[in-house]
Order: sequence, then C-alpha cells, then structure tokens
Amino acid sequence: MALLPRRIASDLNAKLRSPETAAVVAGIESTLTKRRRESKMKSGAFRGMHVVVYRGFVADGVAKVRVRVMEAPELPGDSRIPYWDIAQANLRRHAALALVGVEVELRIGRHSTREVTDDHGFASFALPVPNLRVGWHEAHAETTTIEGGESASGTGRVIKPALKAPFLVISDIDDTILVTGLTEGVAMVTRTVLREADKRRAIPGMSSLYRGLARGVANRAGNRRPEPAFFYVSTGSWSFYPLLAQFMQLRAFPQGPMFLTDWGPTERYLRRSGAEHKRTAIRRLLEAYPTMPFVLIGDSGQRDALTYEEMARTFPGRVKLILIRQVGDDDEDRNAAVRRRAAELRAEGIELHLVTDAVRAAELCQEFSLCDAETLADVAGELDPQ
Repeated sequence: MALLPRRIASDLNAKLRSPETAAVVAGIESTLTKRRRESKMKSGAFRGMHVVVYRGFVADGVAKVRVRVMEAPELPGDSRIPYWDIAQANLRRHAALALVGVEVELRIGRHSTREVTDDHGFASFALPVPNLRVGWHEAHAETTTIEGGESASGTGRVIKPALKAPFLVISDIDDTILVTGLTEGVAMVTRTVLREADKRRAIPGMSSLYRGLARGVANRAGNRRPEPAFFYVSTGSWSFYPLLAQFMQLRAFPQGPMFLTDWGPTERYLRRSGAEHKRTAIRRLLEAYPTMPFVLIGDSGQRDALTYEEMARTFPGRVKLILIRQVGDDDEDRNAAVRRRAAELRAEGIELHLVTDAVRAAELCQEFSLCDAETLADVAGELDPQ
C-alpha cells in the first residue's frame, strides 16, 4: 500500500511531462495571448509594436537571424522607491505581449526575405547572402501593418566569422562572465531582478581575457591572424537580451551572437531543458563551421563540464581547449568531482581544465598559444590593480 502514492505521483509526473500535456498548455497560452492582444487593441491600451533584431551569424552563405515582434515597452516609472522601477522593468520584460502572425521582412544589404512570427512573437530567418564579406553587417527588419495601421522596424547586426581565424569561442554567460550566483538562491534572484546593466558585475579578469583571445598572438613578423568570432550560450531568457547586450558593451567584452531561451511551454515540452538548449546551440555552431577549432568556456555551477565533454567526444579534434571556471566554493564535492573528471579527460586527450580564476585561465590560454603575455598581464592587473 505504501507504494501506491509513489506510483500515483510517478504516473502524474510522467503525464505532466508528456508532449500531449505540453501541447495543451502551449495552446492555452497561445489563446490567452491572442485574447490579450485583441482586448488591448479594442480598448485603445495597445502601446504599438516593437521590433528586436537579435545578433545573428553567417555560415555557408546563409545568414541566421532571429527577430521578435512585441508590444512596445512601458516607459520607466518614477516611484522614488529604491529598486522598485528596476524590478518592474525587468519583470515586464517577461510579461511583454508577443505579437503572433505578423509578417516581417528582413534585409541585409541587397538581400531580403519574409517570415511570419510564431506563437511567442519570434520569426527565424535563413537568408542567403552570397559573397558577403567577413565581418559585421547591418540587418534591418520591418513589419507589415496590422490592425489600426500599426507597423514597426528594428535594426541589428550579423557576423560572418573569418575562417582564417585560429579558432572560434563559445562562452557561457551566467557565472562565467557575469556574476549571477545561480547556486546562491535568493542572492541570484536579487541580482537578476534588482540590477540594471551598469550595476551588474563582471567576473574579474574575464573581459581582459576575452579581449586577449580576440587579439590573438603575433608571429615573428608582428602580424596577427584574423580575430575569432565569439558566441554566447545561456539558459537565460530572451527577455534579458537588451540587458546582456548592454552589459557586454559596458564591460568591453567582444560582441557576438547570443543563444538564449524563451521561458515557458513549447508544443512538446512543458519545461525547457537548459542542458539540451546548450547542447543544441553548440552542436549547431560546430556543424556550421566544420573546418574551425573551438574554445569552450563555462563554469562548474551548472552542467557545462558534462555538456562540453559530450561535444568534444561528438566532434573529435575540434575542441582545442575547455575552461571551466570554479564557482560555489562551499560546494567542494562538486568541484572536486569536476577536477577528477578533468584529469581523466586530459589523459584521453580532451583538454578540459577547472580554473579558480581568470589568471589561471589566461595562463592556460598562453600555454596553448591562444593569447600572449600582454593578455596575462592585463588579466592579472584587473584582478590585482596597483
């Protein structure tokens, strides 16, 4: 008899996780979004459309770009209550009304195509851009008109990486370059909800390290190979994209496309898997640039070490170096397990290293000829300014 409640709980859990349940919930969410939009349009409360063009990338002559169409954000308040306006603005990002079924035209140079936004307001583009030169390019998106004659446009950028670069970089964000504290519970929520971009702290030394990786190593003639492109992968919500983009700019991190998630149900899953999201994004990049080696950088607070190991095994010889930043000093058991596994992998030829800080990361990068002594000095100076 004692097993009955456990069995019932197990069956219920399986039912809640099933694709059928996820499809029902996603359908309800879609219906509520449509009704919310209709209500706002009818009452005159609709604030107009807002278009966000997320940074994209070019591979095999095709630009991969994501665009989102939503209701224009509310203007910031002036409550004079400390942090209240910031909290409201951050929470409203998640509650933004997605605009479904809107036709969007994307244009890069003389090339253009059209797509329609999905149930979450996203339009995903694969635009052929033959003969596009290496580097950053402007991407312009414009909607067709909806009820009431509303239309909107937005501009973003796409990068075509230099395939003559020595490597490409894939980096996690939370607790890898940005102090988030995913293992710290309440402190993590406080940082996420109550901090603007200019108040968010970078992991000491990582900005200098990334700039050094971008600069590379000069040969005997003093020449350097083209800069590697950077890609950022996170389980964070797309709603935080503007904040993260501003943070990276303020802290002088190399700019790059981000692979974030849209929190909420899908037609197949009630809850999204962060680990699967990262695996999918990293696999996509490794397949997009089959001739390029990669450097993978993450932290020990989530499953980065396991995910990166899997990618190194799936794409043998493609991952030059894996750096895992140690977080959660109070969780020594987890860090010790990562440290032991790293040693086992290095014996197999997979260069995974657990590092205590950016200085140790820079030392390893210099050993692997990924950055120079100047980078190491810059990182050390950032950690211990005189």
